[in-house]
Order: sequence, then C-alpha cells, then structure tokens
Amino acid sequence: MTTPIGAVPSSSITAARAWILAHLQAVLTPDPASPSSELLVCDGGPGTYQPDDIVAVGEVHQTYAPESGVGSGGAGWLREEYQLHITVDVYRGGDTPAATFARARALADLVVAVVRSDPSLGGAVDRARPASAAHSSGWDEEHRGRHVEIDLTVDCLKTI
Repeated sequence: MTTPIGAVPSSSITAARAWILAHLQAVLTPDPASPSSELLVCDGGPGTYQPDDIVAVGEVHQTYAPESGVGSGGAGWLREEYQLHITVDVYRGGDTPAATFARARALADLVVAVVRSDPSLGGAVDRARPASAAHSSGWDEEHRGRHVEIDLTVDCLKTI
C-alpha cells in the first residue's frame, strides 16, 4: 500500500525552530549589569544590526531512520533526528573576560532552561534535550574588547 504524497507527515524542524525562537524572544532580556547593552534574538545569523549580545537560532543537522518495517510511508513510518544549533555571542569592550564569559553563560543557561521547560517544544517534537555546548573566548579581532561565543546543541527526535 502506498501513501499519497500530500498525506505523508512533514518534518518538524520548522515548527521546532519557530517555538524555540518565540520562547527565547519572550524570555531573554538585555543585561541589567550593562545598561547600555542591547540584545538581539534572531533566526539565523544577525544582519547589519549586531548589538553586544546576540542569540541566534541557526544550523540544523538532520538524519532519518526507518521507524517501522512496514513500507506504507504513512504516519509513524520515519524517525527524524536532528541537532538544532543555537549560538550565544557576547562582546564587551575593555578587558573584562570574567564578566563577558558570565553574561554569555547566563544567556546559555536561559536557552537550556527554555528547552527544559517543554521538552516537546510545544508539541513540535517527541523529545528535545540540551545535548552539548562548545565555548570559545578571547579578544575581538580589533583587540578592543572581549568576545565569548557558545554554540549550544539541542537534540530533537520526532516520529513522522
């Protein structure tokens, strides 16, 4: 038995990304310790507006696996797994590595809290969980301040 193309369930990636973006935009706020700083929460990388604090919902790395040995291609037949990358990027002028890292880590912790608050991402997936974080820090390219970037990975699973 075959399943018509329009009846095959679609990927959950678009809904999962939209849910995370909306919740990050609702939860994240500018740094109270740095009154002049601004925060941008964006879909993909930032454009020309690049404030000191940026959180970007970005790349997705996806794999598929058959969930069922029955060849119908219908609902529940395919398992999609993907890693959603969220980048936290913080810059502070001057030589304040500890404060810059602390702000980046505080934003990363809030990203993790958003995912943990609803592991179904509003019903978009069967399960989502924070999976990893890669930290990098140092001077910015012009040596005018400190820069910290954290690449967070959220593992997502959905049977479609």
